[in-house]
Amino acid sequence: MFYQLLALIRKEFLAIWSDKRSRIVIIVPPLIQLILFSFAVTLEVKNISIGVLDRDNSYESQELIRSLKYSKRFSEVLYLKSHEDLKEKIDSQKIMVAIEISQNFAKNLEKGQIAQIGLIGDGRKSNSSQITIGYIQLIIASTFSKTSQNIIVRNWYNPNLDNFWWILPNLIGSLTMIIALILTSLSVARERELGTFEQISVAPLSPMTLMIGKTIPPMIISIIEAMFIYFCAIIFFKVPFIGSFFILLLAIVAFVFSTVGFGLFISSISSTQQQGILGAFILLVPSILMSGFATPVENMPQWLIPFTDFIALKYFLILIKGVYLKDISWDIAIWEIIPMLVIGFISLIIATWFFKKKVT
Repeated sequence: MFYQLLALIRKEFLAIWSDKRSRIVIIVPPLIQLILFSFAVTLEVKNISIGVLDRDNSYESQELIRSLKYSKRFSEVLYLKSHEDLKEKIDSQKIMVAIEISQNFAKNLEKGQIAQIGLIGDGRKSNSSQITIGYIQLIIASTFSKTSQNIIVRNWYNPNLDNFWWILPNLIGSLTMIIALILTSLSVARERELGTFEQISVAPLSPMTLMIGKTIPPMIISIIEAMFIYFCAIIFFKVPFIGSFFILLLAIVAFVFSTVGFGLFISSISSTQQQGILGAFILLVPSILMSGFATPVENMPQWLIPFTDFIALKYFLILIKGVYLKDISWDIAIWEIIPMLVIGFISLIIATWFFKKKVT
């Protein structure tokens, strides 16, 4: 039985490599997505154009405008002439946020009264507008607050808020999931298209053995892909790794195992490889969106958060960022690994049951 399983695993490796689509999936997308996502996926807001409508034209208001101009966050600070000019600049997206300094601003500031400053953001870019307004508020506070020099800001685990430090660990999870899911979703469907499914069904192997044979090759390939991204993050993007490599490797194995079960389930119910790819992307999109890849899970509606407990990528992203930047202990890591293993076993059992129904 052991040698039969090895022969089946060897056959799967050869089938993956001999299939042009599978070769492309293994080599091309990870490289392209690693490069594109590393530089394109960012929550930083840079090169912002803002406008200022100064109704006071005092020394204090000019001091604020100078502080805005000297900030590296803003590429351009436009002087606005009127409310109509302000509206036109935002409507045409020439500025992200407009600042309106009220009349008697300097007098009210000197008397200790409320000195009004209006901030008008472009709601069509809600996230970027909020971040920009936050930048402006910090500049206003540092310009006019006497206690501003006592404020010391520190960021733990990513002191300089480097974008690569959070996106590269996330990419290990998302790209590994894409590879594992697509390879396994094509596995059984490929056999049906090539007409070899009947040969497998009459082979002296149990459905569970067949599923194990189809699980191991995609797992090995996906783990190699994850290691490739891991080394790229450290060597080329200089992302520090301060945790345990053993915990990282075990987490990758558990995560890939949880993913291939869903891929084999999709493949078992698909008649063609095209259906398998479509089914994989149907599962990929909500998994990435609900995993906390780009936005925290806590920001989702309360009724939606419990559904994220069934997404293995959520546990993996928590764990891998903790291993990379925080050096989490085994006691913490195990509670992220166990859910991934449970999801993997359940998905593999369901996939085997559907595969057995197709065979019989």
